[in-house]
Amino acid sequence: MPDTKRSGPLMAVLCRVVGALALALSLSAGDAVRAQQQAQPVPRDVQLLGPQQTVDIRIGRWDAVAEAFVPWETIGGAYKISATGTIALPLVGSVQAAGLAPDELGRALAQRFQDRLGLSSDIQAVVTISEFAPIYVLGDVRAPGAYPHVPGMTVLQALSLAGGLEQPATALLRGERNALGAMGNYRVFELERMRRLARLARLEAEESGSQIVVPPDLAASPLAAELIEQERRIMVAQKSAFESSMAQIEELEALLQERITRLEQQAGLRQRQLALLNEELENAASLVERGLSTVARESNLQRAVTDQQVRLLEVETARLTAQQQLNETRRDRLDLTNERDRERVQGVQDQRAAIAELSVRMETEAALFAESTQIGNGLVALSEAMTPVLQITRTGPQGTETFAVNRDDPVQGGDVVEVVLSRPAPGDAIPVHRLVPDGAALPAQGANAAQASRPVQD
Repeated sequence: MPDTKRSGPLMAVLCRVVGALALALSLSAGDAVRAQQQAQPVPRDVQLLGPQQTVDIRIGRWDAVAEAFVPWETIGGAYKISATGTIALPLVGSVQAAGLAPDELGRALAQRFQDRLGLSSDIQAVVTISEFAPIYVLGDVRAPGAYPHVPGMTVLQALSLAGGLEQPATALLRGERNALGAMGNYRVFELERMRRLARLARLEAEESGSQIVVPPDLAASPLAAELIEQERRIMVAQKSAFESSMAQIEELEALLQERITRLEQQAGLRQRQLALLNEELENAASLVERGLSTVARESNLQRAVTDQQVRLLEVETARLTAQQQLNETRRDRLDLTNERDRERVQGVQDQRAAIAELSVRMETEAALFAESTQIGNGLVALSEAMTPVLQITRTGPQGTETFAVNRDDPVQGGDVVEVVLSRPAPGDAIPVHRLVPDGAALPAQGANAAQASRPVQD
């Protein structure tokens, strides 16, 4: 009969030895599989994994007993690749992902889980890229910044996301630029001056209670009819609003006056009733003294007198309150009228001062225009002397690398696309397209501007 006490520990030792051998064989097999995977070249059209990408991992195994695929929901999910190119998963820890294709990472993860858990059944891991790393565009572009990346994007498409190149097609010489700036400012001041002339005409018409008269300085402008019509509409709207407010105040005054009249009538009735009750109370007191009436009768009359006095006091209080409200309403009407008159007077003064200031500015801009047209004129074609230089800075396993690219070259997630415009040196020749031949007469706008800029006597 075998010794059971000795066979138990012996069987445990044998089991541990067999498990260790099986684990060693499994690890060696996993190393062989990984070596074979690394030896296989990755197709060029496959998107490799890189930092800042988000991958979706689904892991599971085939259950031979149940004959069904069992997913591991708690392990799978979305994982973002760190700056060092790794992802951290439960049970297996940190795994290198950058530089691998999604299929390669899936096979590596499946083998790691199989080795870690010591399972003999086949484990499958599916890796897909759910979010690519952004690209960065900077330099001479209209909107530098970070933009989402999609596979197959070219340098030209990346520049289109940033709004294209930031380069002036042409540039004006100093004289022509200053002349156009002075003319533009003159036109703006002229339009503002016409608007204020129309507003001044409305304020003066409101102050005098007459219709709007077109000022002589505004009559020659093609915008005179439109500006005067706008001011007329404003005048009608303000007059309607003022009359509506005054009508409401007058209606409220009438209601308060009617209430005061009725309260005074009630007070008179109360006073007459109180006088009758007092007379009746004196008669009752005399009868009580002679023993011809009861004390209860006298007490009732005293309570009636007191109640009538309280009611009379309430009526007087209500009348005083209504009188106070009437005084406040009359004060509001006076304030509304005074405020309207004050705004008219202040508005007339402000408009006249603004018109005088605009006239001075127009005169100054006309002088600047006349001076600028004598300095020089022309367009400098900067676009013909500036060529863009495109380059990409890419971070890979070997480090950061910067290299020149063309518009049709592809970009990868995490690339930094830089655009630099080569500007002409001080000694380089720049093509200039003259607007007016040298020695030509000044533009006609200068004489008109100088003449129109003379101050108008208000």
